[in-house]
Amino acid sequence: MNLHRLTLRAIGPYAGEHSIDFAALGASGTFLLEGPTGSGKSTIIDAIVFALYGGLAGSASTPDRLRSHHAAPDVEPFVELVFENGAGVHRIRRTPAYRRPKARGTGTTPANATAKLWRLSSPDAVDGEIVSISTQEAGAEVSRILGLTRQQFVQTVVLPQGEFAAFLRSTGEKRKEVLQSLFGTEIYERTTAELVDRRKVANAAVAAADRDIELARARLLEASGLEAEALDEGLAADGGVALLGDLEAQAVAASAQRSRVVEARDAARRSLDRVRALGAALDRRADLTVRRTRLDEGDGEIATVRSRVAAATRAATVTDALAAVTRATEAERDAASRLAEAAGVVADGETTAANGEAPLRADVAARRDARLSELALLTEAARTEKALPGRRTALEAAEQSLVDADERRRELDAHLVAAPAVRASLVVERDALADASTDLVAAEQATAEARLRLRDLDDLDALGRAVDAASARLADASAAALRALDDEAGLRRRQIEGMAGHLAAALVVGDPCPVCGSREHPAPAAPGTEHPTDDQVEAASRTSRAAEARQRESAARHATAEGRAAEARRALGDLTRDDVESDLARLALRVAEATRARTALAASEAALVAHDREVDELRAERDDLRERAATGRERVAADRRALLDDEAEIARLLDGRAPTIAELTAAVGDGVERDTRLLTLLDAATVASDAATGRRAELAAALGRSGFDDVDQVADAALEAGDLAALEARVSAHERERAIVAAGLVEPEVAVLAGDEVADVPSAVEALDRVEAELDEVTDRATRTGDRAERSRQALAALEAVTAAADAAVEHARAVVRMANLASASTGENVKGVTLGTYVLLRRFDEVVAAANVRLSVMSSGRYELASSDEREVGSRSRKTGLSLVIRDATTDTTRDPGSFSGGETFYASLSLALGLADVVQAEAGGLELGTLFVDEGFGSLDPETLDAVMSELGRLSASGRVIGIVSHVDELKQRIADRVEVRRRPDGSSVLRSTAG
Repeated sequence: MNLHRLTLRAIGPYAGEHSIDFAALGASGTFLLEGPTGSGKSTIIDAIVFALYGGLAGSASTPDRLRSHHAAPDVEPFVELVFENGAGVHRIRRTPAYRRPKARGTGTTPANATAKLWRLSSPDAVDGEIVSISTQEAGAEVSRILGLTRQQFVQTVVLPQGEFAAFLRSTGEKRKEVLQSLFGTEIYERTTAELVDRRKVANAAVAAADRDIELARARLLEASGLEAEALDEGLAADGGVALLGDLEAQAVAASAQRSRVVEARDAARRSLDRVRALGAALDRRADLTVRRTRLDEGDGEIATVRSRVAAATRAATVTDALAAVTRATEAERDAASRLAEAAGVVADGETTAANGEAPLRADVAARRDARLSELALLTEAARTEKALPGRRTALEAAEQSLVDADERRRELDAHLVAAPAVRASLVVERDALADASTDLVAAEQATAEARLRLRDLDDLDALGRAVDAASARLADASAAALRALDDEAGLRRRQIEGMAGHLAAALVVGDPCPVCGSREHPAPAAPGTEHPTDDQVEAASRTSRAAEARQRESAARHATAEGRAAEARRALGDLTRDDVESDLARLALRVAEATRARTALAASEAALVAHDREVDELRAERDDLRERAATGRERVAADRRALLDDEAEIARLLDGRAPTIAELTAAVGDGVERDTRLLTLLDAATVASDAATGRRAELAAALGRSGFDDVDQVADAALEAGDLAALEARVSAHERERAIVAAGLVEPEVAVLAGDEVADVPSAVEALDRVEAELDEVTDRATRTGDRAERSRQALAALEAVTAAADAAVEHARAVVRMANLASASTGENVKGVTLGTYVLLRRFDEVVAAANVRLSVMSSGRYELASSDEREVGSRSRKTGLSLVIRDATTDTTRDPGSFSGGETFYASLSLALGLADVVQAEAGGLELGTLFVDEGFGSLDPETLDAVMSELGRLSASGRVIGIVSHVDELKQRIADRVEVRRRPDGSSVLRSTAG
C-alpha cells in the first residue's frame, strides 16, 4: 500500500488546513517528519490511522485529542487520505465526533462522526465512485481493501511512539494476544473452547456438592495466600478465625504505612515545585543579562546611527537652496554668453567699449540701463508679490497641521499608556476561562464513569433476577428428581415382590428351575397384574438419572449465578442508584459550565489578538506622526523666514511710488520699450548675475542654519527617505529592547536573585520518584492485604455454607476430557504445556524471530540474536506460553532478558522485531505489498555508529521498494535526510507544517 496525500484541518495542534504529499516525499525512499517534542508529529500518524480505521494509532491515546482546541468552534475538523494498492486508488474522508455551535441561539450541539470512501481513477482525480458513506461500513471496506486490520496496520505500516517496543518487552500472554489478532488463529482457540465446554458437560455428572466444596476451599486458599497445609491446620484448629484475624491485622498495618508515605510524597511534591520555580527565574535572569550585555555592546553603534539620522535631517533643509544656486549659476552663464555675442554687433553711430564688453553709453543709454535694471528687479518682485497670498495660506495650513498632529500624538500616547492595563485584564479573563475549560475532559470522563457505575447497578439487578430464576429452576429440578427417584424405587420394589411370578412365567417343562433346579414344576406362581417389566424399570431408571443430571446442572447454574451476583455486589460496595444519579446531575452542571467556558475562551482569545493588533497600529501611527512633525517644523520655519524676507524686499522696492509692484512695473516698462536691444541684453545679464548672487547668499544662509561647512558635507549627510526610515526604526528597536530588559530585571522573582543560586531539579525529581515508587509499593501492598482479608472472610463464610453438601465423585469422562486437556494444556498429558492456539502461534512466532534476526544482526553488528523460550517470563502470572523472548549476546556468550537492554538497544531490537513481524504478516496475507512504513521516535537513543547501522538497514529496506517515514527530532537525521515534513509550534500553542521534497 502506498500513501499519496494527507489533508487535515482542525486536528490536534493544527488549527488550519494542511496537506502532505507523500508521493513527492517518498520519491527518494526515505523522508523525515521532524519538529519539537509535543508539536504534533505523532498526530500525523494518528490522522492516517483515523482516516483509515476511525481509531488512533496508540493504544493509550484518547479520541478527544483529535479535535483541535486551537481552531474556531464553527470549523469542521476532518482528515482526508488518498492511498493506493492492488485494489486501486481510493480516497477516504473522516470527521471525528465533536461539539459545534448551535445554528440558532447559544451553546453547542454534538456533531456525529462521518466517513466517506471513494474509488478514484488516479491519485489526482477530484471526483470518483462513492464506495461507502457509513462510518462502520467504511472501516470494514478499508480493512477488506488493505487486507489489514487496525491492529495489523499499526504493527506493520505505522509503528506508533512507545508502541512497537511493547511487543519486545511484553509477556508471553500479551504477545499471544497480538499474534492472535495479526494471524487470525482464533479458530484454534474456538476449537479449544469447544473441547473445554464439552469437558465441562462431561464433568457435570460429578457431584455438585464436592465441586462446590473444592471451589470454596480453593477460593479461600487463593484469597488468603496461605499454603494449603497451613490453611488446613487453621481450619482444623478453630475454623480459620485466628487466620482471619492475622490477615485483618496485616491490612490495618499496611493502611497506616500508606498514610505515612502519602504525607512524604506531598512534601516532596511541594519541594519540587519550589525548585522548578527557582530554575525558571534563574533562566530568565540569565537571558535578560545576556540581552543587556548585547545592548551595551551595541550602544556605540546606535549612537553613531542616531548622529547619522540627525545629520540627514539637517541636510534635508539645505538641498532646496543648493538646487536654486545651480539653476541661477546656469542662467548667469547663459546671459553672459548672449551679451558677449550681442556686444560684437553695433548700430550706426554707436560705439563700443574699448575692451568690447559693452557699447558706448550716452545719457539715454544710461537711463535705459537704469530702467532695464529696475524693470528686471520689479518683474521678479511682481512674481513674488503674486505668490504671497498663497504662501501665507499654505503656511497657516502647515502650522495648523502640526498642531493637529501634536494633539493626535498626545491621544495616541494616552492610549498606549493605558494599553498594558487593558491587556492584563484581557489576559486574566482568558486565563480564567482557560482554567475553567480544562475541566471539560475530566468532567466528561467522570460522567462516562458514572454512567458505567449506573450500568453496573442495572447489571446487579439483572443478576439478582437471574439468581431468583435459577433458585426457582433448582427447586423444580430437585422436586422432579425426587419424584423420578421415588417412581424408580416403587417399580423396583413391585418387581422384587412379584419376582416369583416373573420367574415362573419363564419356566419350561423339562428344563431345570433356575431357583431350585427341579425339572418338575407342579405349582408355578402366577405373575401379578401390575408386575413391572424390565423395560419399565430401565425406563424409570433412565428418567431418574436424567432428572438427577438436570438437578445437578441447575445446582451448578444456581451457584454460578450466586457467585456472579456476589462478585458484582462486592465490586459496587455501598454504592446506591441515588448516589450515582446525584453524581450524574452534578457532573452535567460541570460539563455545561466547562463547555460555556470553552466557547467564551475563543472569544476572549480573539479579543486579546485584536487588542494587540490595535496597539501595534497605534504605535506605528504615533512613530509616523513624530517623524513627519520633526520634518514639518523645520520646513515651516524656513518658509516663514523666506516669506518675511520677500515681504520686506517688496516694501523696499515700492517705497511709496505705487500701490503695487505690478503698477510700478507697468510704469517703468513704458520707458524700457524705448531702450535698445543691446542695453536690454546688458540689463538681462546684470539681472542674471544679481539673481545668482542672491541664490548664493541664500545658500550661504541655509548652510549657516544647518551647521554644515560646505555643500559637499550636505551631499555626504543626505539620505534617501527609505534609508533614513530604516535607521530611525533601528534606533527605536534598540530603545524598546533596552526598556524591556530593564523591566524584566526588576521583576520581583528575578531581582531577588544573585545569580549563584542552584536549582537542583533532577535531585528533587529523583526524591519525588523515590517517594512515589515507595507509595506505589505500599499502596499495592495495602490494597492486596485489605482485599485478601475481605475476600478471605467471604471465602471462609462460603466454605462453611457448603461443607455439609459433600458427595462422592462420579465416573471420570475419558475421550473428550483427554482431548480438552491436551488442547488447553490443563494437565500433564500435554508435555509441552502450551495450548492448541499457542502451539500454532509458536510456528508463526519462530518465523517472526528468524526474520527479525536478519536485521538485528546488521543493526547490532552481529552481537545480538533473538530467541524464543519456553520459560515463563518475569511478571507473568500464567503458566508458560512458549512465546517468551530472550536475547543471546555473542560478545559475552550469555542469555539476557529483553528488559535489560538500554534505550538504544531496545529501540533497534524492537525495530528489528517490528520489521520481521511486518514481513511475516505480509507473507501470511498472501504477499500483499506494504509500500510505506512509519517509525515514530527512538532514534535519539542511538550512538552514531549504531545509528549508521540502523539507517543502513532502513536504506536497504527502502531500496527494495518501501518508503520509510521517520518521525524524530534528532538533529543528525535532519542532516542525513533532505526530504522532510517540518512541524513548528506557534506562540499560541498551535502548530503548522511545511513539506520539503527534492
